[in-house]
Amino acid sequence: VLEIGAGLGVLTKALAGTARHVHAFEVDRSLEAALTETLQDDARVTLHFEDVMKTSLEDLDPTPTVCASNLPYSVAGTFLIESLQRLPSVRRYCVMVQREVAQRLSAVPGTKTYGVLSIWVRLYADIVCTRPLARSIFYPRPHVDSSLVVLDRLATEELPELESGQLRAVIQAAFGQRRKTLANCLSAGLCLSREQALEIVADLGLQADVRAERLAPRQFVEIAERVYDQLDRGHIV
Repeated sequence: VLEIGAGLGVLTKALAGTARHVHAFEVDRSLEAALTETLQDDARVTLHFEDVMKTSLEDLDPTPTVCASNLPYSVAGTFLIESLQRLPSVRRYCVMVQREVAQRLSAVPGTKTYGVLSIWVRLYADIVCTRPLARSIFYPRPHVDSSLVVLDRLATEELPELESGQLRAVIQAAFGQRRKTLANCLSAGLCLSREQALEIVADLGLQADVRAERLAPRQFVEIAERVYDQLDRGHIV
């Protein structure tokens, strides 16, 4: 199990009781004494006092297959994007996130919260459930609302075949200037002329003035395939 934000070790200890091994990350060194006391040098737990976003996740041994975490709100979205890309071994995520992050994860095309995070997660995982959590269950009571989110990674044959860095570049470019049309965003964010961007949009049967927020996740894969096919053939300068 991979746990991000071990805190005082309450969840870590519970996970260690059922998992073969727990990789627990905590960036706050001042919690080391409390964590050590809670875990009592449990051999099933490896404590990592480092920023998970600066860690070589691919090198964790044993390899994690599940992520169960009260994710620090400052890195929740970024971590999920990175982990889905870099840790194909993780088959399920059961995480607590800020309510706004949960809304972005489950957003559908055409809504204000639909964006890069919504698309990336849907291309790599199914959202099994989201469950709002009351502020009253926490102590001290927080000033934000939270949700529990469960994601199941898609089967290998359902994943995009395109290299993830290329796909990510296209999605980020498409939402680079949300109020502009998809063609203008692609032209501004990638090595495309506006005419080339419009041609790609037309090839997908879309209107010239369509915005990125209207597209389904798989349509971004089709765009990326066309962009990099032209790039490989030297049609983009």
